[in-house]
Amino acid sequence: MAFDLAPALGYPLKLYLAPWRSETPFSWASYVEQERIASGNFLEPPGIGWEMLNATQGEMLTHGMPKPVRRAIANAPFLGVELAQACGQLPAARELAEASPLLLIMLVDWAIETRLTRAEFADCLTQKQAVLCDAVGLPGGPATAKLLKCCGLRPMIRRELFELKRTLNRPRTTALLRHHQPLCLDHVVFMARHEGFCWPGLLRVVDGILDTQPPRPGQVAWLRQLLADVERILGDNRQALPQVTNMAELQCLHDRLVDRFNEQINQAGRATTATALRNEYGAYPPPPLPAYGDLTPVTSWEDLLLEGQRMRHCVGSYHHAVATGRVAIYHLRSPEPVTVAIRPQGNGWVLSEARVKCNFMPSASSRQKIQAWLARCAG
Repeated sequence: MAFDLAPALGYPLKLYLAPWRSETPFSWASYVEQERIASGNFLEPPGIGWEMLNATQGEMLTHGMPKPVRRAIANAPFLGVELAQACGQLPAARELAEASPLLLIMLVDWAIETRLTRAEFADCLTQKQAVLCDAVGLPGGPATAKLLKCCGLRPMIRRELFELKRTLNRPRTTALLRHHQPLCLDHVVFMARHEGFCWPGLLRVVDGILDTQPPRPGQVAWLRQLLADVERILGDNRQALPQVTNMAELQCLHDRLVDRFNEQINQAGRATTATALRNEYGAYPPPPLPAYGDLTPVTSWEDLLLEGQRMRHCVGSYHHAVATGRVAIYHLRSPEPVTVAIRPQGNGWVLSEARVKCNFMPSASSRQKIQAWLARCAG
């Protein structure tokens, strides 16, 4: 297969790729004019992404390729050529593409990192899947091999491989994942990014989001925020969480806790609670960004508590994050009342979250106004 990449790259580069049905499938050589400048054979990509190659040749690229191999490549396009080389040149790799595609993807990624030769990779493939799990940096054994085999896939990015490894090296999460059916990559990635309390019903809550058709944008982020709010308010007393098995139950628990938190402030008195916070943390931190029109900073512990009460959400419980500089709170008056939380990123500040009364999302015009303020401050 010949690829003329000059239109995409801006210089006369041609790539010649051996097809699937050849002696060394997906070996390649590149030429500028008539001069050969590079070549590769096994686990050596040409430096041109699979997506670009596929866009150029379409079905010719995968002509004759078994479906399990095509699916493995489609789920890990960042390893497209390497997977095609491995499966095209080694029958054992093709068998693993059908038996446990996720393990194959992780194995090819590991083989590239450790610079295995074709003979060394072929020898590795003679091992049991439980042994291969240990080779790629996962807990060895049948349990991990079975988990990888049962995990449903979807197109992933390279970073998710690292997240997958991190998740599967945590006994507290693998115990939950092993007993959850059906299991998919989104469950594993969610657990990789979840640092809080875990219970069996948590994955059922995630199911409710994954099963939504069409998926609602921001649902996973909203779930993470609800979990963070609930855990912050509950503190060490988390007996209520194991009873939660869906998003509606989590939302109800969150709303009850918010109402109870704000009612406790009413009973104790805002001034008294603010004094306690001042005694614990010291003076309220100065705002990192200046006020701008209808956007004004919260500047005292009492005002932080008041913001949560009048907006009927739990921003009053953000006192530790505020005191440690991990978040700063502002209030937007128009076009609607919005509580705005910003967080540090690099040398500036970015939006963490914005909520109107009762934790509803603000309007598009409010979000645009907030982003314009942040852009102005960054400029």
